[in-house]
Amino acid sequence: MKKLTKTFKFILFLFILIFLVFLNFSELRNLARSNLSHDHKVLIKEIFFGKEYLDEISFYRKLGYNRFQIPQTQFIDLDFKKISLDGLKGVETHYNIIFNQKQTVNKFFLENIDNGLLIASANGEFKFSTDYSFNNFEKINSNLNELNIFELVDISKIENQIYVSFVIKKDNEDCVYLGIANAEMDKKNLLFKFFFKENECTYETNGLGGRIYPYTFQEKKGFLITTAATGEMKKKAQDPNSFFGKIWFFDLATKEKFLFSTGHRNPQGLIVFENDIISTEHGPYGGDEINKIEFGKNYGYPVSSYGEFYSFKKDKEKLKKPIYKLLKSHKDNDFKEPIYSFVPSIGISEIEKISNNFSEYWIDNFLVTSLNGRTIFRIKFDNSFEKVTYMEPMYLGERIRDIKYIEKEKIIVLALEESGSIGVLSIAD
Repeated sequence: MKKLTKTFKFILFLFILIFLVFLNFSELRNLARSNLSHDHKVLIKEIFFGKEYLDEISFYRKLGYNRFQIPQTQFIDLDFKKISLDGLKGVETHYNIIFNQKQTVNKFFLENIDNGLLIASANGEFKFSTDYSFNNFEKINSNLNELNIFELVDISKIENQIYVSFVIKKDNEDCVYLGIANAEMDKKNLLFKFFFKENECTYETNGLGGRIYPYTFQEKKGFLITTAATGEMKKKAQDPNSFFGKIWFFDLATKEKFLFSTGHRNPQGLIVFENDIISTEHGPYGGDEINKIEFGKNYGYPVSSYGEFYSFKKDKEKLKKPIYKLLKSHKDNDFKEPIYSFVPSIGISEIEKISNNFSEYWIDNFLVTSLNGRTIFRIKFDNSFEKVTYMEPMYLGERIRDIKYIEKEKIIVLALEESGSIGVLSIAD
């Protein structure tokens, strides 16, 4: 009877709290914190959220020990601001397609040009900021739609030209092609013309690679471009006659292409630092990679990977002991080992070198961004780019498609595709 009376008082108190919540939530919350016992607080949370959810929250709190959320980092504090953009095209993500989700994102790419920032959206719309305050963006007209663009996948300034890679989809075909076009840089109108159009098509419309970076190869000025071989097209990565699953070099003068490396799944990031080429690559289920790209080397996919095919996740739910279908060692199978492999995957995207002028605490650092991981990774490599010396994850909370460091302003600019905004990081005053 005594226990029943105690329970009744608690339920009555709970109803009074719920009634008063509409009058003054802040005071009510403070009152509850001060007067309720720990057990009663836990009970209220379990009633509203469920024990399983509370256990999950507790787990992630413990998991986040000594990890920082931007604008805080391990050694420095940053300023972080967002500038919203208009007119971006919503597209489905890779995970939306695999897991049959409906969420879309605002996909766009960045390029630093003539004391301003050029933005190219997935649907081929261009905007230019006349300064780095990003308060005013002017639209740039273009003829890119005349080239049958389905989705733009990267943009790069090479000499005085703007190069774009994009997906081409023909009305009477189920597969898609990869195209490259270039235009003289003009802040009013970009008149693109085809630089290259691949004749081989792929049925994987969401994984074509397409990242472009300027490069000089065998004294020829040109650029590197990544191509992907995902899903049912994965065997193309080891097929010497296929365009996909490779990194190619294009000569600017002759437009001739040279096979640079093979065995890639979906390289999303690319940078040339001094004489070294570093790529970031979407792996399969578990196994995103950072690779040092060397001419003529094979990077293993879909034979070797520290991840597995997505079927492994389904098999794990059905079978007591699913088996690996991909070889784990690259070196033992005559492939080039990654510098680093993320297990589990982070949804890796772009990589950028940060100038030593940015901070004395970030010397010789690179930043690697992620999509589903919604995190920036501050990374230091050894001098030969054979291993990662350290890595600091800095949680941001949005999918990050692209990143640029603006030396003149000492700012880091991010393409945030969930909110469709530019993120700007700088050293806190």
